Amino acid sequence: MNAPIPRDIPLPLPAPEGLLEVLLIVSFLVHIVFVHLMVGGSLFSLICQIRGLKTPDYEKLAYRIMQTVTVNKSLAVVMGVAPLLIINTLYAPQFYASSALIGDMWMAVIPLVTVAFLLAYVHKFWWNHFINIPELHIGIAALETALFLFIPLIFMTNVNLMLFPEYWPQVKGFISAMLLPNVLQRYLHFISAAVLFSSLFFIWWTGRKAFLQEAQFSKLRVIDVRRFFYAFAFGATILQILTGLVVFATLPAQGMSWGFTLLLMLGGATALPAIWWMWQNLTRPDHLLDDNFKKIMGCFVGAIIIMGIARHDYRENTLADHKTAIAEKTANYMAAVKEAGEAAQLAAKALEGKATIPGESEFNQNCAACHHATLPTVGPSVQEIKAIYVGDPAGIAAWTKSPGKKRADSMSMPGFPHISDDELAAISQYLLNH
Repeated sequence: MNAPIPRDIPLPLPAPEGLLEVLLIVSFLVHIVFVHLMVGGSLFSLICQIRGLKTPDYEKLAYRIMQTVTVNKSLAVVMGVAPLLIINTLYAPQFYASSALIGDMWMAVIPLVTVAFLLAYVHKFWWNHFINIPELHIGIAALETALFLFIPLIFMTNVNLMLFPEYWPQVKGFISAMLLPNVLQRYLHFISAAVLFSSLFFIWWTGRKAFLQEAQFSKLRVIDVRRFFYAFAFGATILQILTGLVVFATLPAQGMSWGFTLLLMLGGATALPAIWWMWQNLTRPDHLLDDNFKKIMGCFVGAIIIMGIARHDYRENTLADHKTAIAEKTANYMAAVKEAGEAAQLAAKALEGKATIPGESEFNQNCAACHHATLPTVGPSVQEIKAIYVGDPAGIAAWTKSPGKKRADSMSMPGFPHISDDELAAISQYLLNH
């Protein structure tokens, strides 16, 4: 595997791994539904505001939609805490590495979310203040929507990057991570899902008996509004299938398996009948508009659950080798730490009343914890150091006085300002001669 292998922190999981995986799938699905409703609702509110420039009733519809957005965005954030914590627990080395590699943009999520939420509240509560200033009114909606669209792209880029450690050395920030294979395709698939599920939500929402009184339309018929959302749902379903096929065709091969492929086929097949039922509803008389709605919702609930399981299966397949390599490196490190501790105890006993080799005690005190005799642990092994600096003790001393980072899969060596030049010379000679 041509990928950096970080060392894990050998702490026990807070719950059985299988239980955490189930909780991750369930909590993520709940979270992503509200994210879809937030993003899709913001898009529809903006679309209806623009249509409201010519048809005032659409302005009223946009305002009602905006009232759902502020609720759904709060639920999206609250429901996102659990999957974020669990993914940090199950995939700590990978998720930490990917977060660090897009660090600036990852840290920008908090201020971006804050600004997006403030704009949403300004949009909702100051609606009547700006309604007669269409440029500002629509501008606030457009900026809020743009932020709600951009923030999921940051999360998607991070989660995609954690799956492919072999790309870590070539990533130089958020843009290069975003342009890795499969990110933008997955993002288009996400956008179509947001439009689809928010359309279905608004079909139900506008079908409530109380909606007509809430909206207070003067000319627009509620049935036409519902057909408007049905048309979006139908088109978004087609786009979901097309973008899903593109995503599948471009997924890196290391996560593929027959089980994953069958789950994807089953999830797609579950959604197919919904297309026919939506077409039937769109082409039927008004009073039959809801005939198939429950069956349509059932199809998509089943598809979401199957796709959530498939998503986790692909993640596990992709990271299986990397997790094994991390476990092996961590075990080597812990064995080396134990061996170094035991060696230090034996050396301490042997030193009682006995002269030591020059540089030996200084090496054991300052270097042995990170440099094993033959195994690479935190730093390279003594055997590797001797091969690099053969006949050059001054080179070892110079590097120790001004260290840096040579390997992508290891941490930067700290400085040792407390070690004198004489001690450094003794350590260097000891390393090369013993």
